[in-house]
Amino acid sequence: MTQRIPRSLLALLCMVLLSAVAPPAGGQKATGQEEATASSDTSGFEDIDGTTLKPAVLSYDATMKMGGKQVDLSSTLTVTATSTGETDVGGTDTWTLVNKIETPQGTNIDSLIMDRSALLPVSRHQRGRSRMDISYTTGPTSDKMKVSGEMKAGGQPKSISAELEGSTLAGGVHDVIALAAMPLNPGFRAALRVFSPQDQSTKRAEFEAAGMETVETPAGSFETYVVDLNVGDGYVTGTVHLRKEPPHYYVKWRTEVSSGRGPRTVTQTLSSMEMQAVPSGK
Repeated sequence: MTQRIPRSLLALLCMVLLSAVAPPAGGQKATGQEEATASSDTSGFEDIDGTTLKPAVLSYDATMKMGGKQVDLSSTLTVTATSTGETDVGGTDTWTLVNKIETPQGTNIDSLIMDRSALLPVSRHQRGRSRMDISYTTGPTSDKMKVSGEMKAGGQPKSISAELEGSTLAGGVHDVIALAAMPLNPGFRAALRVFSPQDQSTKRAEFEAAGMETVETPAGSFETYVVDLNVGDGYVTGTVHLRKEPPHYYVKWRTEVSSGRGPRTVTQTLSSMEMQAVPSGK
């Protein structure tokens, strides 16, 4: 039976689902050594081809557990072909991800706009129990990325400002969407950088295919690649099942987040999937 979870704990768990690779609010910033580790050996960005993604509406049944307590949620991830500015005068083709999570305490929405081909972030916005607005700018040589914005939790604003070394993802479900646009195979391995706005640090995310498996979900049966993940040198660990057919959208995942209060476990299983055509001119 699902147990009643205090609002403060529920808010923390929802933040974990919205920002899967980020430490809880109030966490310590990464040290220089951690930043250096995150910046090394992340050639996985070279394998990302965002043009292989397709517009889709993906719904999931979600469960979060911590300290022997559990809450059942639902989420919907929408992938939409969009553009920033006027494309005929120098605008940019983009994808917009909207991750909408329904909780007993209300709705949380995490929106991410990213470049159509390289999937580098353009801006990220959160609404719900916390609020965040971040923009990402890349220099002409793509060797630096600047992050600026503000987040607010509990009515307390916090400025976000960082300069990142090279290509970096934006957190949330950005890393598993990047995997969906990569050439997966049974021997697949990749490492990517992910920015955590909560403590304004960059973490190294490692992915390794552990085999293939048929997964039964409420949305149907899928042949999947089983990919193990390790973020922040063990801070987040788990397994994600990505459908074999490209784009490799995830059909199931289970992650465990370490904390001083004990591990927090998040599971998601695909409940429905609607693939759509890219609109003409997009």
